[in-house]
Amino acid sequence: MHTYVLSKDAEKDLREIAQYTLKEWGESTFAKYKSGLIKKFNDIGKNLVVERRFSKIFPQLQVTKYRFHYIFYLTEAVDKPIIIGVIHEQRHIVNRLKNRLE
Repeated sequence: MHTYVLSKDAEKDLREIAQYTLKEWGESTFAKYKSGLIKKFNDIGKNLVVERRFSKIFPQLQVTKYRFHYIFYLTEAVDKPIIIGVIHEQRHIVNRLKNRLE
């Protein structure tokens, strides 16, 4: 049983990460990266990451990082953390998050 919930947007982010990583780096690297992301998601679900607010603009949003991706999630008024985004550090993060929080 998962200790977290993935939003549809986060699932889409993960598909993009998978496609890119497989194309550029191959199956072995993808398997390692996927495993690391899942571990980080479980750590979020078990409250094992240091709580860090993203910004004053989005006070309900928490963030942590795994390698090259920021993981954004919500914990207030939910049974399990909801991961709403897994966004590469070189992307325009605020633009990608705006619609996900409306």
